[in-house]
Order: sequence, then structure tokens, then C-alpha cells
Amino acid sequence: MFKAIKLTAAVALIGISATSVQAADWIDSVKLSQGIIKPAPVEVTASSNGYTAIKTQQTSINFSLHATAKKGKRIAAMRLGSYKGVYYFEYAGDLWHQDYEGRDTGSGSKATVNLDKTINVPTTKINWYVNPVQLCQKNLENQMKKGLHKSEVLAKSWSMDAAAYFELDAVAARKKDAESGKITLKNTTSQRSGAPFTIPVKCNSTLKKAP
Repeated sequence: MFKAIKLTAAVALIGISATSVQAADWIDSVKLSQGIIKPAPVEVTASSNGYTAIKTQQTSINFSLHATAKKGKRIAAMRLGSYKGVYYFEYAGDLWHQDYEGRDTGSGSKATVNLDKTINVPTTKINWYVNPVQLCQKNLENQMKKGLHKSEVLAKSWSMDAAAYFELDAVAARKKDAESGKITLKNTTSQRSGAPFTIPVKCNSTLKKAP
């Protein structure tokens, strides 16, 4: 049995909105948004005491990436990341990110680059506004406040929506530098845009499925 739960209250509470966090002279616009392909639910396991862990190791997320350079300039590279402060020229360590350059961005020949990418992202690397385990646990508490026993709540499967943050950094350069691929911090400028993504969550039941 599935129960659909909307996370509008939590979204309002944390003030989720798309944001541009850096402006630059050579960039006209940068936009990151969630694509039309909906991710499969991230599953959370349960025990008799409550929800315990994220079962799903990775989830497929559809990203829509857009960047436009100003007249005479070209989009040379992009970096997509699951953290705040994504910057193409900075070492990201073990933070989740994907870089796009060369043929991905038109080999420096395009002033406007639009990419549609579906990527498997490890759930441990996702920047959750509210962790799915905590989200399921909060729903458990809310249902108990409404009069249900803990065992009744945990005997059911619940469908919810979690929010996760992703950010895009776009790099613009002069046409000759972009086409040569020889871009550096000194001969480029960049601009970032971040956005919340909706990822379905399934709070699993404690009941075992019949064989």
C-alpha cells in the first residue's frame, strides 16, 4: 500500500529556490534545471524501531544544462556538481561532479550550449535538504501524532518527495582561446546557477514480500 506525501511544507521551510551565485562580464545567462525524466524512487529500509538506512546506492537524474556567452565570446566548459560553490577550475576532491568540455560544449565554437544529461548519482554524494531516512522518520512521527501506532505506520509503504541541491558553473572565453582549448583562470570568466531537484523516496514496509 502506498501513501503519497507531498513535501511542500518542508520545501517552504528551507526556502528552496533557483539561485545565481556569481556574475561575470562574458556570460549572458546560466541555468540549471531538472529534466523531464523522473528519477526512480530512492528506497529507505525499515525495522520495528523505525527507518534505518538508504537502500538505493545510486539514482538516475535527468539534468538540463544551459549557458549563453556574450557577443564575441564562447562557452568553453561546464561543471555540474552536487555541492555549493561549484567552480570549474577548483579541485573538487571526492565531491560529486561532472565536467563538460571539448566536444561536449562544441569545441569552443558555440556561444550557447544546451545539454541534456541523465546521470547515475550515488545517493551518498547527493546534497539532500533533508536526508531520506530523516524524511521517512519524520513522516513516522507525524502519522503517530495522528493516532496511528508505530507498527501500523511501518507496516505500510509510503511515497514521498525529497529535495536535493545541484549547481552548474559555466566558463566563457574569447573565441580563439575556447577553440584552442587552452583555457585558464586568467583568460576566462564564469557564472554559476543552482537549483533544487525533486527525488522520489519510498519508505519501505517492515513486512516481507511473499515469495
